Amino acid sequence: MIKENERKKYVQFYSTAIGQKILKHETKFVDEKLQGCKKVLSIGCGPALLETNLHRLHPEMKIIGLDNSQEMIELVSKEISSVYADAQHLPSEDNSFDAVLYVTSLEFIKNIQKTVKEAYRVLTVKGLLLVLMLNPHSWYFQEKYHNTTSYIRKNIKHTNIGNIKKVISQYFTITNEEFFLGILDQDILDTHDQSIARLYVFEGVKL
Repeated sequence: MIKENERKKYVQFYSTAIGQKILKHETKFVDEKLQGCKKVLSIGCGPALLETNLHRLHPEMKIIGLDNSQEMIELVSKEISSVYADAQHLPSEDNSFDAVLYVTSLEFIKNIQKTVKEAYRVLTVKGLLLVLMLNPHSWYFQEKYHNTTSYIRKNIKHTNIGNIKKVISQYFTITNEEFFLGILDQDILDTHDQSIARLYVFEGVKL
């Protein structure tokens, strides 16, 4: 269960100038990757700010946000569907989504083996897996991680990109990997430099 102060910090961050810039760039990136997808499941959606933006761009797209925090689900806009559930036990039928999305969420889930296997189960054949995880090599991550009171330090479960790749590769053909969204001070940069890229991206197709 997420604490009230952590929920407030999350919402407050995305109301700041840098938070708005990050959300805008992440939305644009995900939107380009989801071209042609009609039904999308976003796992660990939090208040589903990105998902709500996607819905406004594509009202015809069925987007479902899922999170294991009831407090976060309560913040999700009524514009999209939301589900309070566990990523390791998805309340969805087999082969029911064109895409499964994790935006800075997979690395916070303890058992990623079960989680990725569940994503595989609910995806259609040739369905898209899109993982945007915090880049542990960046100064942005290191600054947060070395703060012993930060949400990242207290809650993150996985910081090894190679280990996450091994799990994903068991179920998906990885079609793309990249560093994305450079952040320097309060600016967003178009760079793949691992020292300043906020995210590491895995893109895969169901085997």
